[in-house]
Amino acid sequence: MRGPGSPWNGFLFLMAGLLGIPWCVGSAFAREGTSDGTGVAKSPVVVSSFAVDVSPPLNQPVGLGFIPAARTREHPLLAKGIVLRGSGKPVVLCAIDWMEFHNDAFSLLQARIAEAAETVPSRVSLHCLHQHTAPALDPNAQMLMLPVDSPRRIATAAYLKSVADRIALAVRSALPRSRRVTHVGTSQARIERMASSRRLLQKDGSIAARMSSTKDPKLRSLPEGRIDPWLKTVTLSAGEQAVVQLHYYATHPQSFYGDRRLTYDVPGIVRERLQKDTGVFQVYFTGCGGDVAFGKYNDGTAAARDRLVERLDRGMRQSVKAVKRYKVEGFAWKSVPVRFGRRREPTFSNAYCRQVLSNPMSSESQRLKAAITLAWNQRVDDGDSVLLYRLAIGPVQVVHLPGEPFVEYQLAAQEMAPKSFVAVAGFGDCGMSYIGGDRIFTDRGGYEQSWALAGPSEALLLKAIAGLLSRKPESGDR
Repeated sequence: MRGPGSPWNGFLFLMAGLLGIPWCVGSAFAREGTSDGTGVAKSPVVVSSFAVDVSPPLNQPVGLGFIPAARTREHPLLAKGIVLRGSGKPVVLCAIDWMEFHNDAFSLLQARIAEAAETVPSRVSLHCLHQHTAPALDPNAQMLMLPVDSPRRIATAAYLKSVADRIALAVRSALPRSRRVTHVGTSQARIERMASSRRLLQKDGSIAARMSSTKDPKLRSLPEGRIDPWLKTVTLSAGEQAVVQLHYYATHPQSFYGDRRLTYDVPGIVRERLQKDTGVFQVYFTGCGGDVAFGKYNDGTAAARDRLVERLDRGMRQSVKAVKRYKVEGFAWKSVPVRFGRRREPTFSNAYCRQVLSNPMSSESQRLKAAITLAWNQRVDDGDSVLLYRLAIGPVQVVHLPGEPFVEYQLAAQEMAPKSFVAVAGFGDCGMSYIGGDRIFTDRGGYEQSWALAGPSEALLLKAIAGLLSRKPESGDR
């Protein structure tokens, strides 16, 4: 959590003023570290849904620069979510068609949404779907690598303010349009020929990287590797009438990209098609897909994307046809603070990163990584905590994780609570980037460990997930 002396509070104070938020609310950008009671309160549950276009303006240098400015728009980028009320202060779940948000971009949106929903930031869980056709936002890194008058920094700040305004208005407008929730439904379907591991063990002990698309027949012929093939669906219903359906599936979601178009890609296409056909509000969350992608089944062509769309569409429709309903009389929300670490190798040090930023010969990619690393290091040095969340409703427990977590954490969460229907959303605050198993730091080859800024975190994250899924009250719960 941000302390009052944090240098980032200058940015937060400025953004609070620009957005018209009193500083007492702006200070809530700091992540709260307490938890709610784990017992489900018996009271009526109501849900409101919201959706809003958050597409960036075309031909504007918005975001960190992982992708060039968009020239065309195939699909609008959407922020979609729900507000649950009836057990304590409202809870908000929101999924955005963005690549990533880091640090104060996450905190700013969380605080604005909390204000609009008449709740607190620690009861707002935000996630990106991680499409690589969409912006990645990190104002802290931009402050380190770009001058104040940089067109990218100016365009990104304006865009972030606009999105915060739009989502807050959508949330506030949705509250009067609430529906009673009497049942929660669970269902799942196996998705065939879609997800595949990005980290493949070779005979010599090294790791081969198979990314979101590949034309290499050797890489495509290798096994799927470790994945979670199950798409999980949580249905909120009024009687037998579905009101909202939340879907969770673990894989990087992009098919082909880099052609300067905006698209919500495979999951967005299926999500919106299903909503149109059923009339039921649909939200999709990317699970622990940090080390999972389409690579085995995707050669980067439009035809391959069509096949992926049809496979996910088939699975989603199978899932929503197999819902088992359970009566609901309340829900419980829980948060657990985690203090992740930082990398200790010389190339991740503050001194090295500052040297990269000051060197005019450094490439843009080198400067970008140095700034993102510095921003994360500052959070660790400030003693900042990252909150993990859990929603319990009926037999369902939904775990909400930060970063790009590996699929092993999703599989572990399911094993920890075998009597619950466990779904997992990843890609929350991505300030630390990848969160893999500790073995990645001794692997030869692969890719993700070069951006795993928190360092070895396996035991820390598994302990936090176990704490979330525990039904026992903990000190500090309220």
